[in-house]
Amino acid sequence: MKKSNNLCFLIFFLIFIFSLNAFAQSPVKISGQVIDSLKNPIEGAGIRLIMAEDTLRTTSDAKGNFAFSKVKPSKFYLSITALGYKSFASVYETQQSKKSLILEPILLKAETIHLEDVEVKVKVDPVKIKKDTIEYNAGAYTIRENDKVEDLLKQLQGIEVDEKGGVTAMGKKMTKLRVNGEDFFTNNVEDYIRQLPADIIAKLQVIDDYGDQANFTGIKTGTPIKMLNLVTKPGKDNGLFGNANVSSATNNANNLGVNGNVWEKTKQIGFGGRYGITNNEFTKMDNVALNGNIREKVSKELNYNGGYNISRGANESIQSNYLETFNPQGTIYDLRQSNNSANSLNNSINLGLTGTTKKNYFNASLNGTLTDARNEAIINSNKTGYIKQDLISDAGSKSSNANLNGNVNWSRRLANPKQSLSMGFNFGSGKGNSNSTIRDMIRYYNETTNILVKDSLLNRLVDNNTSNATFGGNIQFSDALKRATDSTGTGYLNFTYRFSVTRSQHEQTTTVTNLPGNSFVVDSLGQDYVSSFINQNIGVSYNLNSKLLSYNIGLNFTPSMIMGRDRNTGQQLKKYQFNYAPSANLSYQLKNEGNLSFGYNGTTNSPDFNKLQPIRNSNDVQNLIIGNPDLKATSNHTADLSYNKYGIKSGLSIMAGLTGTFAFNSVVSNTIFLRDTLNSLKQQTTYENVNGIYNLGGNYSLNKRLLNNKLSLLFNGNIAYSHNVFYTDNVLNRSSGINISNGFRFSLNEKKYAINTNVSYSFSSNTYAVMNQNIKNIQVLALGGSASWIPNKHFRLNASAAKSLNFGYSLYAGNPLLVNMGLNTSFLKNNKLVFSVQANDLFNQGALFSTSITNNSISENRTRFISRFVQATLIYNLSQFGNKKWRSAAFNVDDNESY
Repeated sequence: MKKSNNLCFLIFFLIFIFSLNAFAQSPVKISGQVIDSLKNPIEGAGIRLIMAEDTLRTTSDAKGNFAFSKVKPSKFYLSITALGYKSFASVYETQQSKKSLILEPILLKAETIHLEDVEVKVKVDPVKIKKDTIEYNAGAYTIRENDKVEDLLKQLQGIEVDEKGGVTAMGKKMTKLRVNGEDFFTNNVEDYIRQLPADIIAKLQVIDDYGDQANFTGIKTGTPIKMLNLVTKPGKDNGLFGNANVSSATNNANNLGVNGNVWEKTKQIGFGGRYGITNNEFTKMDNVALNGNIREKVSKELNYNGGYNISRGANESIQSNYLETFNPQGTIYDLRQSNNSANSLNNSINLGLTGTTKKNYFNASLNGTLTDARNEAIINSNKTGYIKQDLISDAGSKSSNANLNGNVNWSRRLANPKQSLSMGFNFGSGKGNSNSTIRDMIRYYNETTNILVKDSLLNRLVDNNTSNATFGGNIQFSDALKRATDSTGTGYLNFTYRFSVTRSQHEQTTTVTNLPGNSFVVDSLGQDYVSSFINQNIGVSYNLNSKLLSYNIGLNFTPSMIMGRDRNTGQQLKKYQFNYAPSANLSYQLKNEGNLSFGYNGTTNSPDFNKLQPIRNSNDVQNLIIGNPDLKATSNHTADLSYNKYGIKSGLSIMAGLTGTFAFNSVVSNTIFLRDTLNSLKQQTTYENVNGIYNLGGNYSLNKRLLNNKLSLLFNGNIAYSHNVFYTDNVLNRSSGINISNGFRFSLNEKKYAINTNVSYSFSSNTYAVMNQNIKNIQVLALGGSASWIPNKHFRLNASAAKSLNFGYSLYAGNPLLVNMGLNTSFLKNNKLVFSVQANDLFNQGALFSTSITNNSISENRTRFISRFVQATLIYNLSQFGNKKWRSAAFNVDDNESY
């Protein structure tokens, strides 16, 4: 009986202890987020949480979040599956002392689907619209053997690629490149869209990027930049790519180049080099360059990058310039012919370090440049009209410049998850030295008879030393005003403070040699001036981010101060200024087929250093320049509105935009005529502040795609109006200009051939109040077309023609017809060896011609070069992506398949 009682007591004691332990183990809340390789949330993922005696199930929401509210403290098994992604499984353990467990974001990798002897034809949507992202499906476009990403970009609505590989999206320059959401080598768009093959790309995303710090905090303020993100096909997110090439042309131009890039999961190593030499009657060039870069993830939270570039160049060229300047006293015509020779050695280095944890973001970078240059120019200037003079100038200079700058940025999510704090610091330093030898011969003519009456010879040695230093910082505090929901989003109140301090010094010594050969320093032509600019920005703004709408509105106050001192005369300057400007940015998604965006921003800039110092600069003896120490800082304001709609079903895309810029206290020139010691005329330029300078513009694009996106019809155009204010002979004048252009392009891209035709018309009219509404009109009608024939993957034949009709130019522009032809053929396995022959400008009618307008002057430039030549190129490609297992799998998929 006693033993029985003892046994009952023991059983009762054990039951009591277990019940206390069970009572002490209060339920734990488990939560987390499911994301893809681009850190985008995955919706609808199936999630199972398995414990010893129970299994819980749920799915991820639109933001990829999931939660289990009643989990007993113990080890548990988590399993996640989602369509198109590899399954995930892992074991976790809770702690009894904590009531909740927030898991690190769970990354699901895309799953490779292998298809054997199956041809899949799926019609895919070519474009998807998100709030800050436009996504193009590469499978909806024509991709041929050996095509690069550049060839694919040229087919996309709203994207333009120029001859140098520069990309614009919706009219804005694209300046940043990523692949699968990660920084890619040097982030140089132009370089890598010409190296990466198009057939490894699944999607292309054009993103309005506000910076990594904004992506971390969620506070998107300021004006975004356009970023290109390439999403690769499964298994194609690593590899080796690059090429070695050699070319030779009949214009005596020869080039040799090599570049290679190793791309792994956590490491990127790139290198390159090129050498080119040209020697003909118009152009002489001898250039060599080497570069290398590395980017590596040290750990999950930390990565670093670095790069070094060195280049040496020697260039000679011949150029013609025609300048027409309107003045109340008469028009001046200046025709200049120049022979230029330049030699340079450039070095640059960059280093970067980035760290990201759940609570902190850190970034630091350091950049340095060192440049040595020698320049020589022989200029013949013939002035007619109101001033009749000839200038023969022989100038040579050598200079050395060194610059170093860096920045450090840090952001933290505070203990209160609704709050964040960001801080930053930047600095810069630069020094420069230049020595110039200037020999000027001026010939003076009788104003009525045009007979040469006298000449003057002036020899000078000008030594310049400059230095500048800048440092600044910023701090931002953000506080969420309400909890995030799908319908209303999260609102943030932001407080920011920024400051920058810039100090510059310029010292110039001028030595003059007279006819007997005696040299002496001219104090009146010397300079020793120091200036400082202190700028502050105090801002308050409200930021809202929701599923369809995000906007930011704020007000910025910018007190600034300019200080200057002439160390020769002791003259001092100190000016204070206070500006304020609102800022606003808005982005709204329209029914998954378009978006509407608006931006407004104001900035304050100090006057250029050379425009502040009150010292006479006589490097150009026909136009003396004197700075104005009383100049105020300029306040610039920019506003833009854009509308983009992509008809996914109709194939019609519409893009339109308006933009405007206006400024207060703009710095403009004031040109007057003076009599020199020989009683002849010369010009003197000073600077003044004015209001009333603004620019307005608009653009549109209508793109209709047919035949499964193979046929594209594009109508586009723009209109711009500019209003300028300037001084002439101390009189305030105004000028205006209007530029209109419209064009049509037809593009057909098939596997075996491609055809492109285009026609455009542009009209430019400029009115000068100085000459009683004198009008300068320039019109250009351009016709062009190109065709490619690709009978097989080893051969491609190209041809192009362009005809321009030019009206209104003062220099002879002609109406050139440019015809080019070329062929490419490839050899070896995987087409690794490519041989091409290109014939340029068969009728020898090309020229580099440009025009620009500034205030009351119009400048036309022509650079002479040999445009008709034949070039042969041999390229060996080093491209290999993915692993052998993936490449050898049977994969017979139609180009229209969606990845």
